Amino acid sequence: MTSAAVSPRVVLIDQLAVEWQSLGRTRAGIRALESVARRDPRLAVLVHGTPTAPPVCPTPFDLVEHLRRAKGRAQREEAARLVRVLLREAGCDPLISRLLVQALVPGLVTLAGKLQWGKGGEWRDATEFFSDVLATTWLVLQEWSGQDRPYAVLDLLSAIRCRLRRQLFRAKDQGRLTTTLETEHAIARESRWETDLEELARLLIDLRRKGMRRDEAEVLYAQHVLGFSIAELAAITGRDRRVLYARRDRGRRRLCA
Repeated sequence: MTSAAVSPRVVLIDQLAVEWQSLGRTRAGIRALESVARRDPRLAVLVHGTPTAPPVCPTPFDLVEHLRRAKGRAQREEAARLVRVLLREAGCDPLISRLLVQALVPGLVTLAGKLQWGKGGEWRDATEFFSDVLATTWLVLQEWSGQDRPYAVLDLLSAIRCRLRRQLFRAKDQGRLTTTLETEHAIARESRWETDLEELARLLIDLRRKGMRRDEAEVLYAQHVLGFSIAELAAITGRDRRVLYARRDRGRRRLCA
C-alpha cells in the first residue's frame, strides 16, 4: 500500500487518540468506569487498587492502555474477559462504549487493511472508509450492549467486518444484474448456514464447559464460526501462527474424538 493511502487513515486514528487523551480522563468517564467496577470484583481491583497496592487503571484512559499492554496467554484472556464485562455493562453510560471503541482500534485497523481500506467500494478514500468503520462499530456496540458474549472481542470484530463487506459487495455489484442475483442467492444460502454455525458455536461452548481447553475452543470458534483465517487471528491477537495452527488442530481432534 502506498504512503498516500496510509496517511489519511493515520490522521483519523491520531485524532481519535488525541480526543481520548482528555475524554478518557474526565470525571464523567471515571464515574462510568467506577459504576462498572462495582459489578465486577476483578475490575474493581484495577480501578481502586487494594490496601497494599495502588490502582492500575483509575481512569478509562488507563484501562485502555492496560488492555493493549496485555502479553501472554493469561493476560490476554483477562483482557478479553474485561471487554466482555464492558460490553455487558455498556448500557450504563455512552462513555463505556467510547472506551470499547478506543480499545478496539488496533483490531479495527487490521480489519480495515483486510478489506483494502474500502477499495472498489462507495468510499472516496481511506479516511471516509475508516469513518464508516467507526460508525459501524458504534452501531454494533449499541445493538449488543447488555449482551454477555464469551468471545466478545472476536464477535465484535466479525460483526463489523461482515457488515462492511456487505456494503463493499453491494457497491461492486451495483448495476450488474447477474452478479446481483448471484449475490442475493449467496446471502440466502448464507442465512441457511447461520443455523449450522449457531449449532457449532453452541457445541464449542458446551465442549469448553466439559473440559476442552479455552485456547482450542477460541481458535475453532474464530475460524469456523466467525470466519477468520489463521493469518488474521495472528494479526489481531499477536500470537504466532504456528501456535494457532497447533491449537486449532488439537481442537479438531477433540471434536472428532
